Amino acid sequence: MTNSSAASLQENLPTVNASRAQEGSGRAGTPPAGPRDKKPGRSLNSQSNTIDSRKRDALTALNIWTKMLCKNFNGIQSVSKFLQTMGTGQPVNMDEIVENASATLQATARKLGAASQERLMTEPMLKYLSKVVEKFPPTTKPSFHDTSNVKFPSVEDGDQEEHHTMPDITGTKPGESLAPGSWCWRHDATVIELKHTIDTIDERTKTIRTSVESRKALVQLAKSARSLLMTSGSCHVYIAAVFACTKARIFRFDRSGFSVTESFDFTVHTTHLPTFLWRLYNPVGYSTVTMLGADDTISTPTDPEKERMREAIHRVSFYNNEQWPDAEITDESLWIYAARYNQATGLEVVKCFTFGGILFRSDGLFGRATRVFRVILEEDADASEPTIYALKDAWPQTCRRPEADFYHFIEKYCQQQVDNASDEERGQKQTILESIAKCHGSLDLSVARHNLDHRAELHVTDPTHSDGSDLPRRHMRLLLTPVGTPLKDFKSTKSLVGALLCAVRHHQAAYNAGVIHRDVSEGNVLFREVPLPHNGFNGFLVDWDYAEFTPEGAQRFKELYPHDHINSDAVRKSLEDITGTFPFMAIEIANTSIENDGSQTPVVHGAKHDLESFYWLLVWLVLRHTSLNKNPHACANLFDFDSVKHGWIQKAPNLDKNACSPLHSLLETLRWAVQAQNRERVDLDAEDMEDGDVPTRPPPPVDLEHTGVLNWIESSLRKVPWPDADAAREYIPSLTIHEMGRKQETLRTSVHQRNLAAVSLPRDPATARSRRVSSDPVASTSGGTTAFTRGSSLKRAAPDAGADDDISPSERTADDASRALEDSRRAVTPTNTHPVDMDEIVANASATLQKKMMAILLVSALAFFL
Repeated sequence: MTNSSAASLQENLPTVNASRAQEGSGRAGTPPAGPRDKKPGRSLNSQSNTIDSRKRDALTALNIWTKMLCKNFNGIQSVSKFLQTMGTGQPVNMDEIVENASATLQATARKLGAASQERLMTEPMLKYLSKVVEKFPPTTKPSFHDTSNVKFPSVEDGDQEEHHTMPDITGTKPGESLAPGSWCWRHDATVIELKHTIDTIDERTKTIRTSVESRKALVQLAKSARSLLMTSGSCHVYIAAVFACTKARIFRFDRSGFSVTESFDFTVHTTHLPTFLWRLYNPVGYSTVTMLGADDTISTPTDPEKERMREAIHRVSFYNNEQWPDAEITDESLWIYAARYNQATGLEVVKCFTFGGILFRSDGLFGRATRVFRVILEEDADASEPTIYALKDAWPQTCRRPEADFYHFIEKYCQQQVDNASDEERGQKQTILESIAKCHGSLDLSVARHNLDHRAELHVTDPTHSDGSDLPRRHMRLLLTPVGTPLKDFKSTKSLVGALLCAVRHHQAAYNAGVIHRDVSEGNVLFREVPLPHNGFNGFLVDWDYAEFTPEGAQRFKELYPHDHINSDAVRKSLEDITGTFPFMAIEIANTSIENDGSQTPVVHGAKHDLESFYWLLVWLVLRHTSLNKNPHACANLFDFDSVKHGWIQKAPNLDKNACSPLHSLLETLRWAVQAQNRERVDLDAEDMEDGDVPTRPPPPVDLEHTGVLNWIESSLRKVPWPDADAAREYIPSLTIHEMGRKQETLRTSVHQRNLAAVSLPRDPATARSRRVSSDPVASTSGGTTAFTRGSSLKRAAPDAGADDDISPSERTADDASRALEDSRRAVTPTNTHPVDMDEIVANASATLQKKMMAILLVSALAFFL
């Protein structure tokens, strides 16, 4: 390890010791066991393979939102205690503010009491809020707007309706007043949601209400909070809800959960809302922010500062071209404080200038809330060619080992490998050292520092949850190299496979050092934005948030840093935790996460599981972004259902070999290897043997190893021909099975509307088979394509849809009978605009039904006697 890296690790020792102080007593102070829950937002959308699952009101998304909110509910507080947590700031003229709004409040109370629906509450409430802030100082005075009919733009480019919301009333940032039509989340600071009767909290049980309407209302509040947190970068935000005419609650959301006040009548307690708004817009004790909860380590650069930094950026040759125009490169730039290790002085706080837009932004409401920026340091502005860094801003749990520890430990190991290598091996070892991701500084903002003017308590979340557990999150920033770009933007399939080759090499180096990544996924394997010269392919493995030491790695770490606290028993238990991103989990890990009921033997996460994740990552990208896949439902069929991966590895998938022969060959080789790894693990004894040495059971599984996987990938890259122009294509989500069924229903209905007399249509074997296949929750309805079942089996729909030999006579007749009733029902739907003789329809349907039922009885009787 370099001296700067050694200094970086020593800088983190106090933090590491504090976070791991409880490890000696079982699992205290460590992350909870079990798989990470799915979180709503772009991370969920990016893993959704169907249009239906991406919609705003998709059942899956609503269930995930509800589960997340229940889990992260921090409880109810009295209004006085809640307002006290907002500070003690009180205007000298509070009585004047209340008196000034008194007449408007009385009129508002009358109108709210007479309001018969939600939309009639907006105007009177808007007038009262505007009157309350009328006496605020001009620099801190917000403006409130009716946005109940405004569809706010998505907070993430390219997202689906899931992110589009219409908050009832929005309050701008201090001192801002917006023209109609210019509303967006970037200008807003708070939201007031209006509900005519719905309250989201049960005062008696102190829990979230369970009715569908209440949960939907709470999800609406949560989505507004998420949008405010994402666009402002705040540490926490506040939202108010008004319901039942004059009742109100105030919500506080941060990255670990949310708390809420008890309900209060704001027409009786006339100081509650004015005090809330005053403390929100006039925080006490903050020298650099004008909004309570805003990040006091982020600021906006002036125009002269932007010009100076633009000149520095253009001195870096890669960013000095038409792809980086001056106007866009600094349009949304920020100053963000971070830290860099200096060999002479240790950890130094530095001022980072973001440019070129945000690289990544997690839009989950609770969790790490990771954001990644491309930055240049103000301290490097005069350098001839300054270094460009990736700045990672995140909120990890305090019980987790700092991510920087793993970066430095791996770098030190790689440096030792170079120092001890022979002349023949040194070049390859040096390449690994140069290409791995490195951490150049780590800053824990929850710790007060003499060289940084900020309030440390702002950068740690509320530690008290409703279940009494202690899972606070702290605000961390890491300065990393290199800057990365997503794998899904590959320019050719060969470059994609080359990037995976680099990532597997980096994973091997980390594993040899004694670290397992445990979250190989699409966002954690990247291309280098600026390619390394003379270094072949340019990919790298990043994000060691969920990494863990192997037992050997833990021992090596203790030997290198004897003053650091690391508990070997806790490390072994941690390796049994289930972690990873579900679509890319190894089969053994995924099955454990699905079936784990406490009785199953825990699975120790090993290198073989991460290597299998590399395979699923490649399959994911191939199915979504290449021409090898001809089935639009393949990605949904494979990744959206439990246990389907078993079927995939058992039978060759229907991919177009001619589209890219080397890639197809690699996929098949890896599939066989993954299949061998997931063979049933059995112990052979004497009873299982025949003829001496011949086992009657399948051969034992063969675990994946780095050497084999690297050899297969390298061999495929040496093959020819690889296509030159097969860049990633945009992924278009497929229809769900239910949507395809609705389309078929619409088609059949239109046919019946044109020919109402044909109530009982002749049997169509193709339709019958199509309907039967569609009933399978994961089957594909397209003829000749692979259909995966929920279990491990795999079946193929015959190209000849009329081949119905596998349907019994009784099943066929019963199917026709049910279709007769279904047809008669559709014929009288309100969409039918033709005159209909109802008696004739009922008579025809009844006659058909009687005939079919008699046929069923006759066939059943015949089958019985035969």
